[in-house]
Amino acid sequence: MRTATFEGTKKIYYPDEVAFCFNPNILKVETSNEVTVVIKVEESGLKGVFDATFDRTFRITKKPWYTDKRQYDEGIVELDLSPYMRALFDIDRKSMVVSHVIMVNVKTSAAEFNFQMTGIWGAINIGEEFNPPRTVTWFSKFPFTVTIFDNGIKHVDVVEVPETVKVVEDDSECGVYLRWIDRHGFYQYWLFQQGENENKSDEYGDRLYDNFSDGQYGYYGVSRSQGKTMEKSFKACAPLVDKRTFGMLLSVHSSPLVDMYVGETWVPVNVSAATTVDNGNDLQDFEITVTLPDIVSQVL
Repeated sequence: MRTATFEGTKKIYYPDEVAFCFNPNILKVETSNEVTVVIKVEESGLKGVFDATFDRTFRITKKPWYTDKRQYDEGIVELDLSPYMRALFDIDRKSMVVSHVIMVNVKTSAAEFNFQMTGIWGAINIGEEFNPPRTVTWFSKFPFTVTIFDNGIKHVDVVEVPETVKVVEDDSECGVYLRWIDRHGFYQYWLFQQGENENKSDEYGDRLYDNFSDGQYGYYGVSRSQGKTMEKSFKACAPLVDKRTFGMLLSVHSSPLVDMYVGETWVPVNVSAATTVDNGNDLQDFEITVTLPDIVSQVL
């Protein structure tokens, strides 16, 4: 957390320059005046259709005897910026998620203070290091980028990586190719071996009963299902990976954005919830279950 002087003899406490929008990002102002906070994205970061139509600027006014938890604390205004930071991101599968420069203006009748943050669509957890030196496996027969942090999140080709990133080429041509965004906002890629398929069907809608007769008798209870849903999934495995790779692959379980490369298109898929055991060995198998989009069928 950063600190500055505010209203002459008082202080303002505000988040660090790199801020993860799924962690608390507390703004704390020492004042006896009403505080207005304006939060917005730097103009160059506004690229979505929403931004061309609406002014995505958040203005919050708070009196000093309120905190974010609605507890009486005279002389302090406290606000968690994280929910507003998250709302400044457009998350869709048509483009890759990058960081935003977020501008914050804090104003009272006696003073004004401006600061900015590099907002990352992710979270940092206890004991984790952000952007350490690392090794990435480059699957050269498939689309691939490397996420780096250089004054912001960027997704670059392998020829543009800094010295802190070691690239190891893998020219395999077959398998299940997935990409996902990890908790730190970095995209990860892996080419898995496909295992057995599983198909699960279920009834959809109501039972549609029919006045059925065989020409001699009528019968109760003759019906059809209004429709059926079909879910297809399959096992995918990364055999005998080292500890570093195993830890990286674990991040697929916490990612809400997982895509599978099919016919030159990234298709949204889901990785089924599971308990993954790390036995601590340097070489071990990593297995997941990939669930494909529902199979579309007829409905009565």
